[in-house]
Amino acid sequence: MTGRDLGEIVDDRTRSRRSVGHMYFPQFLVGMVATLLVILGWTFMSTGSIWEALGWTVLAAVILQAGYFAAVLWLVQREGRAADQAKPSDGAASPAKLPGPFERDGIIQAVISLFFPKLLP
Repeated sequence: MTGRDLGEIVDDRTRSRRSVGHMYFPQFLVGMVATLLVILGWTFMSTGSIWEALGWTVLAAVILQAGYFAAVLWLVQREGRAADQAKPSDGAASPAKLPGPFERDGIIQAVISLFFPKLLP
């Protein structure tokens, strides 16, 4: 008998966390710190000024963070497109209409309707 036969939980992770197309944050963080240390050392050796080296390193950190942010946005946008393409196009399964937060919470709806009567239907 195997663990599956006895109803035990078996961990079958076959894919790595660092699969293709996914960003692995700790790996990015180590790479970013290493890159910033290289920039700090290089600019200090080139200029001889610790303040100028720190300035260039901060600028490089901002550029790296902006690039990481843009890459995450791109991955999220790409994942959204993949989810849209995976939806059935026949319209058989439509999402349920859920009430908004102002419609389902009576206290908030009462306060909003008291102060802003034209806001809610």
